[in-house]
Amino acid sequence: MQRHTWLLLTSCFLLGCARAGGDIYEFRPTSAPLRYTVSEQGDMLIETPVGEQHSTDSTRATLTLTIGRRGSAGNDVSVTFQALDIWEGGDFEMRHVEGTSLLGTPFTGSLSEDGKITVADGPEIPDQISKVADPVAVFAHLLAPLPPGGVPTTQPWQHSHVSHSETTVSATTTYEGSARLAGDTIWNGWAAQVIVSEGTSTTTGRGMPVGAPGEVEFTFSGIATTRYIWDPDRGVMLASSSSLSADGDLDIPSMEMTMPIAYQGRSEVRLER
Repeated sequence: MQRHTWLLLTSCFLLGCARAGGDIYEFRPTSAPLRYTVSEQGDMLIETPVGEQHSTDSTRATLTLTIGRRGSAGNDVSVTFQALDIWEGGDFEMRHVEGTSLLGTPFTGSLSEDGKITVADGPEIPDQISKVADPVAVFAHLLAPLPPGGVPTTQPWQHSHVSHSETTVSATTTYEGSARLAGDTIWNGWAAQVIVSEGTSTTTGRGMPVGAPGEVEFTFSGIATTRYIWDPDRGVMLASSSSLSADGDLDIPSMEMTMPIAYQGRSEVRLER
């Protein structure tokens, strides 16, 4: 993508012109929806008494994000799925669920200054989807941690996030770390800034996964790293990539059994326009 005059003018119209004075480190109202593709996958290895067991979950989605003007609760925000595919399973079975019923109907709510989306209204999530994944959890991938007050800084700043997922398993993931500005880059011909977030991610859960011999409880924790590409001229996230390497334990209380687990997670996000 070349930085010709016509492209800069078009980008200014689509993404909102930069304010006078230079870099922007705050979420800004959009003149047109931003279209993102999201790809995430998690692989778990369980050391059972009869050998290793693998499970995999993955999501592929295309979403549009629209940010409105700031109000008392933050910026109005709207997120709409354009495509959604979810895979979940293990060594013996893999299920594919399409999110057709969610496509085209917006989830609406607010975007806080610290980059968290709170959903107030949206389409009903059908059972066949809610049993394997929480689509709303995907929204966190569309946002980057920004310096407090929107001011560039040479110092790292604290960055934390808590997310809940209700499927056949109820799980909570807590991230505690810090973010920092990590230099300039060029992304698809656009001048951009790298933001790196590093910290500890801990997930605890309880429920009845498909194929489990009884209710399970689990906890795993590890180091998560995310590299964000932020366009400081237009105030928009262009891309991100993240990885997580964690380990912990899975318990089956009814069988008085505890098994070690290892988890590897990764995600990729790109702005398509």
